[in-house]
Amino acid sequence: MNREFHLSYCKVCNNRKKDFRKGLICALTNDRADFSDHCPTFNLDTSELEKIRNEIKAQIDDKYVATSIENALGLNNGIFTRPGTSRNTKYKSVEKTHNLTFKNNVAYDKAVLVLTLCALLYIFFINYDAIANSNLDDGVLVGFAVLLVIIPVFMYRAFFMKHKIKIRITKAGIEYDGKQINWHEIIDLGILKAKSARVNEHKIIVGTITRGIFEIDLTSLNVSPEEFADIVLINAENEIKYLFSQST
Repeated sequence: MNREFHLSYCKVCNNRKKDFRKGLICALTNDRADFSDHCPTFNLDTSELEKIRNEIKAQIDDKYVATSIENALGLNNGIFTRPGTSRNTKYKSVEKTHNLTFKNNVAYDKAVLVLTLCALLYIFFINYDAIANSNLDDGVLVGFAVLLVIIPVFMYRAFFMKHKIKIRITKAGIEYDGKQINWHEIIDLGILKAKSARVNEHKIIVGTITRGIFEIDLTSLNVSPEEFADIVLINAENEIKYLFSQST
């Protein structure tokens, strides 16, 4: 495991100790941490965890929460909210969230395909006489040609294209954009929705112990921000409970 992973434990452990040469080390071994998944001697410092949580929360508020003046002048780029765990979540246990994958939402491609087919049928019926008499206007012919090109493209995207996995949920954390955000690192969470008519434009904002703030773009993926927030919260809270149990 890398140094950042170890520090995400060490920074909130009662056994931490500062060393001039090595940085943050374990007071029990007088050396840098060296473990795989969980530190066997971890002892949670709840006051330090809360201190870091408040610092990260303040950073997120400063970056994403619009002031009353910004709201009045329309200078806010989006609407930021902190979610709570939904009472009606479909994820009743952490195990049900593991091995989930999220890709581009083909529902939008299917919707475009249906609308395009409807437009094609509409044009066909209102121009039926002209088609039967072979005197269709050039503009209508161009319209037909464009629709006939669009239809197979969206048919391929909706039913045959293999979409790349953008996000993977594992027992350890979130795999996104070549990075892994471990559950125990997450200490703050928010949803940022763009000020747009496109309701699918949204991001999950994740605050971590050692690596600062992550933006996870859910735009056009097959998961809502509320569902994704439920997944993160249930896993992060479960991990905190585990760390507490290890410390008692």
